[in-house]
Amino acid sequence: MACGTTRSGVRNWVDENTAVSVTAQQRVMTFYRDDIQSGVNINEFADLGAFEVNQSGKRHQYLYLQLWSTAGRSAEIQAKLEDDFSTLVIWADDQAVTLQRFTQNHEVVHLGDLAFKRSSADAHEGYYEITLPQLATLVAAKTLRIATPNQIADDAPYRAWYDEHPSLAAFLNEVTSTTRLINQ
Repeated sequence: MACGTTRSGVRNWVDENTAVSVTAQQRVMTFYRDDIQSGVNINEFADLGAFEVNQSGKRHQYLYLQLWSTAGRSAEIQAKLEDDFSTLVIWADDQAVTLQRFTQNHEVVHLGDLAFKRSSADAHEGYYEITLPQLATLVAAKTLRIATPNQIADDAPYRAWYDEHPSLAAFLNEVTSTTRLINQ
């Protein structure tokens, strides 16, 4: 990954392998849930970060979801978790933003490498295409929680650990400013 410019909350670079321009929020938002069934002090984490790929003027925004744990998971548990998150629900206060997983492979979204650092060697990634209005809903929310489709807002198990709302807001501001300039 060729590093480009970095502004408060936003990074820009040209991917060395695919030659696309990438804009991403500086740091991911980290969510967690206690996994009491697996043992004491076992936590499940989900890192969520927004980025945009500009491929010769075709711009697409994505959310990157990385699932990881403080303890190793069996292949069966990992497969169920990945299946559960084929649809991601982000509760923005009491409003659900529901996204279908686009892919689990960064190369499909034209990235030669991950847009964000792995938090764990056994972390699993997923990519969800998102619209600018959906991103605006996330930025406007006071609280964000992550869930699977069968969970309601109050039951959403993943709660904010590190809230990087300013980084997400800076990212949205950057990509909407670029969109306005292009459309003028």
